[in-house]
Amino acid sequence: MSTATLLFSIQQHLFQIGGPILLFIGVTSCILNLLVLNTINLRKSPCTICLVAVNIVNFAYLFVGLLFTILTLGYNIDPTTSNIVFCRVHFYITYILTCCEPYCLILASIDRVLITSPNAGTRRLSTRRLMVISIIFICSFWMVFHIHALIFTQIIQYGINYFVCIYQSGEYATFITYYLLIVTGCLPPALMAIFGFWTVKNIRQISRVKHNAGTITTRTVVIGRSHTLQSKDQQLIRMLFIDILSYIVCKYPVTIMLIYQQVTQYEDKSYERQQIEQSIVKLTYFLYCVENCIGCYTNMLASKTFRAELKRILLKIVDYFRF
Repeated sequence: MSTATLLFSIQQHLFQIGGPILLFIGVTSCILNLLVLNTINLRKSPCTICLVAVNIVNFAYLFVGLLFTILTLGYNIDPTTSNIVFCRVHFYITYILTCCEPYCLILASIDRVLITSPNAGTRRLSTRRLMVISIIFICSFWMVFHIHALIFTQIIQYGINYFVCIYQSGEYATFITYYLLIVTGCLPPALMAIFGFWTVKNIRQISRVKHNAGTITTRTVVIGRSHTLQSKDQQLIRMLFIDILSYIVCKYPVTIMLIYQQVTQYEDKSYERQQIEQSIVKLTYFLYCVENCIGCYTNMLASKTFRAELKRILLKIVDYFRF
């Protein structure tokens, strides 16, 4: 068995068996996340609003992105090739969701920079109203920006009874490749890292503040002379940092493959090498979708409050079905 055939077999079985399991895990994660994040203890924070938006986007992406990929790669069923309108709308929605998640995480990172700032005026910028406006603006921007997908996406025939819903070749294909590489591949991790380090810098400044009564405890950290960073905010920072780390680990392999394809695009590649590269891209896409599915489980590791609220909700559900 050749390497290309082996990788294709692994890819197909991964999406056939692992795909539905990952989808179930992801749907469960998003639902539980939304239930917990909307509790009274957590929903007052602007950062929580961002995390709620991220989970709504992830929930939608599981059905628009992952489910269709499972059907296409695992079961050779591609619903997007049945109708050109459906094909274009699917691409359009996928592009929007792909961009909304990382930039909502970036907004959450900015909020954590604001809330940990030693400057009281800067901290006052962290408000629910401003966060809602920012999220609406970001999502609206990507909805307008991606209108091109409704025009330049086509159903192309590559063989007998073999049709593919894909963007147009030529200059538009080049634009899409570099756009995905920069806007969703390189820029979000870079911005997340910058704001993450900035937050860490602010927290280190906090830890150096000395007060007569002893200000650093397991529950609160004092900033300046009149502001305290509550335990809830500290836990949200940990949750956000783990979300960012998960995003970089799971999403970046796809970016690496895009960079590799651009670097080697003018090389004379054999058919087997092309097949190997395509299989690797599809395997990295499976890892890409893992990040959308594990938010609840990483939050359980990061936050005591999240675990307590989740336990309370699950007990209520069990009690409801018991009677």
